[in-house]
Amino acid sequence: MSAAASARPFGALILDKPEGPTSHDLVGWVRWALGVRRVGHCGTLDPAASGVLVVCVGPATRLVPYLTGVDKVYEARVELGTATDSADREGEVTATAAVDDDVLARASATLEGMRGLLSLPPPAFSAVKVDGERAHRKARRGDEVALPPRPMTVHDITGIKVHRTGSKALVEATIKVSKGTYIRSLAVELGRRLGVPAHLAGLRRTAAGSLALGASAVAVTASREDGGRWRCQLEGDASREFARAGLERAYLDPTGALPFPRHELCDDDVFTRLAQGQSIALDAIPLPPLADGSHCLVRPGPAGPAVVVIAAVRALADARVLTPERVLRIADHPRS
Repeated sequence: MSAAASARPFGALILDKPEGPTSHDLVGWVRWALGVRRVGHCGTLDPAASGVLVVCVGPATRLVPYLTGVDKVYEARVELGTATDSADREGEVTATAAVDDDVLARASATLEGMRGLLSLPPPAFSAVKVDGERAHRKARRGDEVALPPRPMTVHDITGIKVHRTGSKALVEATIKVSKGTYIRSLAVELGRRLGVPAHLAGLRRTAAGSLALGASAVAVTASREDGGRWRCQLEGDASREFARAGLERAYLDPTGALPFPRHELCDDDVFTRLAQGQSIALDAIPLPPLADGSHCLVRPGPAGPAVVVIAAVRALADARVLTPERVLRIADHPRS
């Protein structure tokens, strides 16, 4: 969808984030390139990590909570024998130990045994809030940060490789996890189970829900400027015009990536009532029977969605109704 087609840009971008800049740096760059204030990302990537950073633009930012809650897939590299205060390669070394061949022989099966629901503490250098302040800010001041364990789910682990590279003992794998799972925490836990210190030596996110690296992803490069700030750009040209054109070509309709069913409907009465906060009996909606849970209803327009309603099917008295949760008015559309 081209931004020129609407005075209110609406869409999602799959950015292939480089190592170095923060997720906030890329959001700021998208704001600058598109000249749009309402931009938000759907799940932070650490500065040292690369890969899929989903960014929503315009009214689509109201879908960020739904797109953030999806499963993620990562290519992870864990270094055994060294621990750091940040649990990744950016931190200060806090412990070292020799990694013998027996440890390496057990590493693959140990990692495979970490599938399922775990209870692990997030890293001290994380965005978790402690007494109203981000944990990483406390940690950078030198304050002691001890975060309580929280649920983290590992759905799948594939492509495990265990090897030595020079003096380093490495474990590599592709890991699919739930929202709120810190791969750095998994790296530390793997080391604990093997009896050696460990940290996350490399991370690349390849998918967030149905949005993955591929032809739709926008490759971003970054370099340090004087003063330490990161300069982001599309490969080959640092100009704002080039970035804007490239990003506009890459707009995706985010309603197709939501983790629940999407339905197109050209019924102004239904959308008007839902927009007013009314619940509607399911038998009054011209759609096939809807399952319980959340749904996305889209009123199509000439250049993409004109109205988007997130609504939930619930039981009310003796009827099943559709109750609106969020309404996005993207653009004016002609009446049927």
